[in-house]
Amino acid sequence: MIDPFNLIDKLKRYYTFSAEELRWLAVSIVVMTFIVGFNDGRESFELMHWLSNLFLGFIAVVIAVVAHETAHRIVGLEQGYKTQFKPAFYGLIAGLILSFMSYGKIIFLMYGGVFLNMLEKHRLGYFRYQLGYFHYGAVALFGPVANIAAAIFFKVVPILPDPLADKVVFVNLLFAVTNMLPIPGVDGPNVLFASRWLYFLSFGAMVGISFFLIKGFTWWVVALAALLGALVFWLGYYYVIEKKL
Repeated sequence: MIDPFNLIDKLKRYYTFSAEELRWLAVSIVVMTFIVGFNDGRESFELMHWLSNLFLGFIAVVIAVVAHETAHRIVGLEQGYKTQFKPAFYGLIAGLILSFMSYGKIIFLMYGGVFLNMLEKHRLGYFRYQLGYFHYGAVALFGPVANIAAAIFFKVVPILPDPLADKVVFVNLLFAVTNMLPIPGVDGPNVLFASRWLYFLSFGAMVGISFFLIKGFTWWVVALAALLGALVFWLGYYYVIEKKL
């Protein structure tokens, strides 16, 4: 049972990011802004249009990072952990290389993961002498889930101009899918080690939602795609991997 007053108190005490985290987050945002805004969709280069597209990408990336890291913080503190942002420098380099090689057509937004620091005095009544895979997986999963929720929110609620809303939706969906990949340094491996079943169900649902939401399908189709995606990934995992184990 979540105690909202206790959670609010912990957020007041521990939500802030360290100077090192802020520096790496700033670097990550700048790099990912360039990756997102490198290709403005035009055959000929026009400086003002390119800068405008870059600015939209910057806002979208900031929203995605804030949603992702805030979800990590909230869920971590609720479980009795202070989360710490871990930059994935090689992921940012890979994103830049892929962007240059594809002239901006391949967008890879791998920027970091999460590390948990136990808050012993806030975990009375819990088994607190070992940090298990489940806690890592639970905290990690809610980063991509927050990005999916943000994409759905900005798709449904018309509070932003259409070009910006489309960019925010696109970037948040990319964040969710990229960070669920089973690559060391992002959230995916933590979820995978916590529960293989949960990983393939959630990853499949996110892929289904992302594809059909970007294509602009109606909501019942998107919801059905989430269910079908989860089922397909789960069955694929079961017959290809689990059954052989």
